[in-house]
Amino acid sequence: MLYEKMREHLRRKEDQYSKEVEVKQHLELTFQAVEVKVKTERNNLNQVYDNCEETKDLLHKKHMLQEEIAMLRLEIDALKNQHREKEENYFEDIEILKVKNDDLQKAIKLNEESLTKTISHYTGQLNALTAENTMLNSKLENEKESKQRLEKK
Repeated sequence: MLYEKMREHLRRKEDQYSKEVEVKQHLELTFQAVEVKVKTERNNLNQVYDNCEETKDLLHKKHMLQEEIAMLRLEIDALKNQHREKEENYFEDIEILKVKNDDLQKAIKLNEESLTKTISHYTGQLNALTAENTMLNSKLENEKESKQRLEKK
């Protein structure tokens, strides 16, 4: 009977030990699964952190590029204003030159008219002098002929 009790007791202990072994194996498997999950989550967390850092870097670069674009736009606007002012000055200069050109054209026209009148006047005088010269030459010839006739007589 003692033997049977001991045996029963040992069987219970063995069953309990088997259950403990099963529980321990189950816990070890669960622990390994949890460890794998933790490693996976750590990797995911590291990736998220890396992505976050990359995103921060990209946002910083984006901000820097936006500032640079803004500065370039300001420069472009300043250059546009300078070019517009220069263009306005050029148009003013062109208008002044047009007025001067018109004045010079009028002066040239007046000079041409004056020159034409002067030429006409001198041409008239030249014609009159030429006619007078011709008449005097003709008189001279007549006088020479008269003189020669008188000498012959």
